[in-house]
Amino acid sequence: MVEAFEFHVIGEMVGVDPAMLNDQEFVQEAVVTSVIRSGLTLFEVLTMKRDEGGVLSIAIIGESHVAVHTWPDQGKVTVTVSSCKDPESTWQVFWELKEIFRARDYQAMELRSGILLTERAVLTVP
Repeated sequence: MVEAFEFHVIGEMVGVDPAMLNDQEFVQEAVVTSVIRSGLTLFEVLTMKRDEGGVLSIAIIGESHVAVHTWPDQGKVTVTVSSCKDPESTWQVFWELKEIFRARDYQAMELRSGILLTERAVLTVP
């Protein structure tokens, strides 16, 4: 079995208060808090408010990165977490953000670098 060398969680959270999603300081603090609580190594955070609404926040972590993009008009947050540490801490960042944003619902998936998607798919030949 091929071992993964990096773990990715990509997800979307819905039902979030638009005021939170437009608050640049709140979003940045959410990213910082989720990284620290997950035991990952925070190096730098860049957070910017978009003119048309919403906030982008990207954390450079010792293990890779965390990116959050908010959509206040839709009450949504998109999240990408990549880490070479382990799948547990990668997911923990996502769960921490879900709690901080008090999301009503979510969708998320995990990908693992180093494992080809075709290796994990069941291939059938007609």
